[in-house]
Amino acid sequence: MLRERLETRGLRVLLGVATLASTLASRDARAADDEQPALPPPRAAATEVEPPTKPVGGTPETERNEFAGAPILGGNTDIGFQIGVAATFTRVSPRYLPYRWKIDGLVSASVKDGPRGTEVVQQSHDMRLDIPRAVFGKLRIMPGVFFERTVNAGYFGIGNDSRAVTNPDGSVGSRYQYVHREIRARVNLRQPLGGAHSIMYGLALRNVSPSSYAGSKLDLDSRIVDVKGNPYIYGLESLNHAAVSGGLIYDTRDNEITPHRGSFDQYALRVSGATPTRAGVYSGGANIIVRRYVPIAGPLVFAARGFVDAMAGNVPFYDLSQGGAFIPIDLPGGAQGVRGVPNGRYSGLVKMVANVELRVTHLRFRLFGDDFRVGNNIFFDTGRVFAKYRPDERDGKGLGLKYGVGAGFFVVWGTAAVFRVEFAYSPDAVAANPNFPIGIYAADGQMF
Repeated sequence: MLRERLETRGLRVLLGVATLASTLASRDARAADDEQPALPPPRAAATEVEPPTKPVGGTPETERNEFAGAPILGGNTDIGFQIGVAATFTRVSPRYLPYRWKIDGLVSASVKDGPRGTEVVQQSHDMRLDIPRAVFGKLRIMPGVFFERTVNAGYFGIGNDSRAVTNPDGSVGSRYQYVHREIRARVNLRQPLGGAHSIMYGLALRNVSPSSYAGSKLDLDSRIVDVKGNPYIYGLESLNHAAVSGGLIYDTRDNEITPHRGSFDQYALRVSGATPTRAGVYSGGANIIVRRYVPIAGPLVFAARGFVDAMAGNVPFYDLSQGGAFIPIDLPGGAQGVRGVPNGRYSGLVKMVANVELRVTHLRFRLFGDDFRVGNNIFFDTGRVFAKYRPDERDGKGLGLKYGVGAGFFVVWGTAAVFRVEFAYSPDAVAANPNFPIGIYAADGQMF
């Protein structure tokens, strides 16, 4: 899904340092170099980060346009050959911080030979606008439109202990795949309350049209009903969703791109319903996101985030592996959750994620008339899901924590653009790449 996030859940893996450098503006790019993946890749998703509210980079001396972008050129045995363009166009001014307006855009697709022959397996397109000082400086307006189509999206079942069973030769065909198509439009509004506090509202409209492959895990689960006739999963049909969100934001960061100190917290609620109403799809959700940034020595910074998302109601299956009110992201796996765990690998009503990082910015230079800053990070992520709010055999026993550990680098381009490339190991990465348990991500914005 091209996400407000875009996905991812974004954007994919880059082969070699030269290719990585040429695709720094891609959304989520992830790679695996094994020749025969045992399981299908997760649903594609572009990563969408929350827009800044304070000056980023250096303050511009004059009002001007800034452009940051690059072609997406990549591919691997999961997604095939990927090509596209990602770009950011910003109007910066010393009188309007962080900028007067900003437009982000992404167009990408990949082609792969798979169980159904050669086909376009993933498409991710979006355009977003950010106007920080609208309505005489009293309101921030952030609209966006998104399109995503993925013919090998992943569904592995519900619960923290969901299993992925392969054939003796390591193949699975379309067993854990489905077709995901989504068109979405949204607008988020942010209003300062004074000091570090602000209030945010969001409205999202989307059409989601998933379809299952015969005999797949999704196909089998969609046929299950309980003793009362209630379906095991919801959402396997074309649905029109409307979602309304609201929440409180607390922000004391000293810098939006590479914070050295401060906090950035979000407390939000959301409600959603879908038509046709006969589908019985409706849900509510709440999330708490707590972020902390602490300087250690010189440019070295300790960063931490805790993320809890809880849902209730008849939630469609594709939302059980997502979290967030205003900008939904894939959880617990993916470039914005537990790095190294494939997107969509685990699904449940409750998602919990914790992340810690050490970041350092150590190189500054000018190129093509723009300022650049380069830094590195090392990180540890962990998290899990709960199928329900009571003990459930689908969650297994014990803590059941999934984890990922890794390192990466990031580039701050000009005043308002940042791109990162990260490498993460997780035992769960073998779900997509049995011989190469490493997740590789190229995304825009710091993870948190």
